[in-house]
Amino acid sequence: MKKTVIVLIIVIVVIVGALVAIPTFFAKNLLEFTQNTLNNNLNAEVEFSDLKLSLFRNFPKTTVEINNVVIKGVNEFQDDTLLSVAVVRTKMDLASLFRKSDMSIEEIIVDQPILNLIVNETGKVNWDIAKNSEEPTTKDIDRASNDNNSFQLQLEKIDIHHAVMQYEDKQSKMLIILEDIDFNISGNMYGSGTQLETNGTVENFVVRYNDINYITNTSLSLTTMLDVNFDTKKYSIAENELLINRLPLELSGSMEMPSDSMLFDMQLKTKKSDFENFLALVPPAYEEYLKDIQTSGTATISGDFKGIYIGDNYPAFHLLMKISDGNFKYADLPEEIKNINAEVLVSKPQGELDLTEIKVKNAHAEIKNNPVDLTLNVLNPVSDPWFDGAFVGKVNFAHLKHALPIDSVNISGEIDANLFVKGNYSDVENEAYDQIESDGVVLLNNFVYDSPKLTRKVNISEGQLDFSPETIDLKAFSMRVGQSDFRLTGNVSNYLNYLLKDGTLDGNLKLNSSSVNINELLRLQVPEKKKIVENEADKEELNKDSEEEVLAFDIPENIDITFRSNIKSAIFDRVPISNIEGLITARNGKLMLNGLKMNMLDGQMKVKGSYQNTPQDHPLVDFGLDIVQFDIPVAYRSLTGIQKMLPVAGHSTGKFSSSINIKGQMNEYHKLIPASIDGNGLFSTRNLEVVNSPIFNQLKGILKSEKLKNVKIDDFKANFTVVKGNLLLKPFKTTIADQETHIAGSLNSKNLLDMKLDFNIQREAFGPDIQNILAVIPGNENIKVVPAGVNIKGPVGEPEVKMDLSETRKYITDATKDDIQKSLNKLGKGLKKLFEK
Repeated sequence: MKKTVIVLIIVIVVIVGALVAIPTFFAKNLLEFTQNTLNNNLNAEVEFSDLKLSLFRNFPKTTVEINNVVIKGVNEFQDDTLLSVAVVRTKMDLASLFRKSDMSIEEIIVDQPILNLIVNETGKVNWDIAKNSEEPTTKDIDRASNDNNSFQLQLEKIDIHHAVMQYEDKQSKMLIILEDIDFNISGNMYGSGTQLETNGTVENFVVRYNDINYITNTSLSLTTMLDVNFDTKKYSIAENELLINRLPLELSGSMEMPSDSMLFDMQLKTKKSDFENFLALVPPAYEEYLKDIQTSGTATISGDFKGIYIGDNYPAFHLLMKISDGNFKYADLPEEIKNINAEVLVSKPQGELDLTEIKVKNAHAEIKNNPVDLTLNVLNPVSDPWFDGAFVGKVNFAHLKHALPIDSVNISGEIDANLFVKGNYSDVENEAYDQIESDGVVLLNNFVYDSPKLTRKVNISEGQLDFSPETIDLKAFSMRVGQSDFRLTGNVSNYLNYLLKDGTLDGNLKLNSSSVNINELLRLQVPEKKKIVENEADKEELNKDSEEEVLAFDIPENIDITFRSNIKSAIFDRVPISNIEGLITARNGKLMLNGLKMNMLDGQMKVKGSYQNTPQDHPLVDFGLDIVQFDIPVAYRSLTGIQKMLPVAGHSTGKFSSSINIKGQMNEYHKLIPASIDGNGLFSTRNLEVVNSPIFNQLKGILKSEKLKNVKIDDFKANFTVVKGNLLLKPFKTTIADQETHIAGSLNSKNLLDMKLDFNIQREAFGPDIQNILAVIPGNENIKVVPAGVNIKGPVGEPEVKMDLSETRKYITDATKDDIQKSLNKLGKGLKKLFEK
């Protein structure tokens, strides 16, 4: 008995050891087989990180797992990945591992595959990766016949999880995306015939043509029973249900692949024809807007797809969507949208895709007897779309708000539109607008838009826009935003290119206004809520920032609009401005000011330069300012920046002028970032007088107090440069309190002042400190002018003022040394006579 147990244990150990050893022993064989198969059949770069064998996962079957499979294109597609798969797992017969021939695969599971199909500008496709072979000889055919029995694909199940498929045709500018695909096929996928069950879902289906989304946020679900004949390669739909979002459709017919072509005979129709069922096409993201609605009317979808597909020859297809006598009403709203009718037909005969025709006929809806009608016909959509469309309708937004739950915004007023357009898209691209038939007018009356995202209402009291192929003419356009009013006239051109092809919108407009509140306009958009932070240091910094609103704004890249401005009055910060005239241009993402002039601070200012935002909301600025005779007290009262940086201005009267050129960046709060600023300029004054300044009061040691009460400063001009936010004042000469003064200094990027004032003080203006020095010096009556220095250092708001009398002592010593020597000589002679006695 004991021997039996020992033998049994040995057998178990051998079996387990074999199960562990076999995957390691045969992995190399399978790895070589996989690599050779791919390399011999594909004209592409194939990589995978690992290949694993397991006899335990599906014992007695063998599990083969390949990780991180990547197939890249070659030549013109070398930078594109055709296929990437996180995991491919297969199940096969254990006996297949013991031979290089007669291998079979029963199950394939694919996890997170991404398939990227591309048609490039020349019409080449990236999935044509099968290697070309020469015409086979008789010997090759015999060998191939024998090899056919070496690999059997005896599949019973294929599972695909979380797949993504993208098809991009760069020639026709079409993009199709299917995201988050789950798909499985079950049944015997071998023999001469079988029945397969397929199930699949697509979370997001997108169709984009010429950068315009025609289908988006659409989900698909498919359950199908297929009858398959492997000998004729014909697939017939026995049972089927297709869901587009929540709309159930029936798909029937067959597909056959006899050789290198495909034969289709497919039909599509809705299972139900009521209008409520048709609303299931609304994407899931917007389903909440369809709650509690009452509907009536009919809606159907029908179509077929029939013919041969080979190369650029596509089957004929017809798709008809029809709505008749549709009505819907929200239960808690008084108005309904009624008499909804439409007929949309997309069709194409056998042949190329450019034969497709799109027709929208008799599209109509009404809200309280205000009708809207639309027609559209499109031909040659691939090569050169020809279009013929019309939109005629009147929308009363008060009625619309009573029919639709527009809770997020408050809209009122009327739009009356009558638009027609016909032509070829190539004429739009070539700006051959004379070849396009277009006419129409849009009238706006008492239009009001109020949104939680805006701090002020937008009110358009009247507006008339006349449309032609070349331009939109603004005959009358009066708008008010908060306290600001605008009257626009002029024209906008190239609008068809702008709307259809992301072209540049050109405009030449006259802007007239009686009043503009710039403070309101800069804060028109409600700032986003600040994120919540837990760190105390970050919270403190966040609180500092939250005191200010983000003011940085973007200028669209694809507009080129010039405003010839005439604004009677405006307010910025606390500064009243009047008679603003000049050119304001928005072009290539920049706002440019050219020859803009205005009256402000009892003077005048001219502005030129540019403003361009960055992704970090740190706008680039390059400005030139010519300031003429600004009143200093008015500037101090009106500009908070002057109050902080030049507090001495609060004790001053007079005028100042300046010519400044600066280049650098602002932060998101429209404050200059000092370290980024470079520039230069000229500063001058007129009739400058400083009254009871705390700084000048500190000079009473070298000047008489009465001269420091009202300090007059002669008119002067001073040049300065700015490098990395550091301002350097070039030395200049003026007269302060009737005393000649030389001034030089700097202001660094941290607002630290370093100034030197060198005075030449007249004898009668001497202060007590200098008078005390002179009183004990013989010959001081000969001194008429004394130099004295003042150093001003520290923060701009509270600098430290120190007197520098080193030059004063040196000058007095040099000026009186002869008199001092004579006094010493006389003293010496007196002492000599005293000793001689």
